Amino acid sequence: MRFDLQDVALRTLIVVAGGLAAVLLTLKGQGQALPALAVGGTLGACVMARFGPSEQ
Repeated sequence: MRFDLQDVALRTLIVVAGGLAAVLLTLKGQGQALPALAVGGTLGACVMARFGPSEQ
C-alpha cells in the first residue's frame, strides 16, 4: 500500500480540523455537541476508507 502525499495531507487536515473544532466547542461551553462531531468524523473516515487512496 503506497500513500500519496496528497492523501496523507488530506487525512491529516481532517484530524486537525476535527480536533480544533472539539477544542473550540469545549471552550465555548458547547460540550454536548461533541458526540455529533465524533459521528461526523467517523462518517468522514468511512467515506475516505470506502474510496481509498487516489489513483493518479
